[in-house]
Amino acid sequence: MRNLLKFLFISVIVAGGLYLAVCIHAKDSTDQFSQAINQYNFLVKRESRYVKIDNSDAKDKDGYGNYTYNLISYDENGNPHKIEFMGMGKLKQNHYLKLDTKGSYVYTYKEVFKKNMPSDVYTKLNTQ
Repeated sequence: MRNLLKFLFISVIVAGGLYLAVCIHAKDSTDQFSQAINQYNFLVKRESRYVKIDNSDAKDKDGYGNYTYNLISYDENGNPHKIEFMGMGKLKQNHYLKLDTKGSYVYTYKEVFKKNMPSDVYTKLNTQ
């Protein structure tokens, strides 16, 4: 019985450590595995990020007209983050979007205007 408890305790410690390592690695990674982990990662909070659409790097990966964008996003404090998301069709060039994210996972996006963005974020998006 004592050996079983030791085994269970060590197993829980190892599994917890692996989970934390994967969560920390996935926080700002943009690959599909990391996005799936971030969707359920309790170490990452849900937050808004802002991007300016640049269609020069957009790719139609699935062949159905849904474009994948790899952009630099900014959170409410003006900190930059890499982000990858799929737009339903080609999005309008130089328009601003507010992304609802958790880590690198994007739940939704919507168009936003200058008056609805933090001023330092707007400045950083225009200096890229």
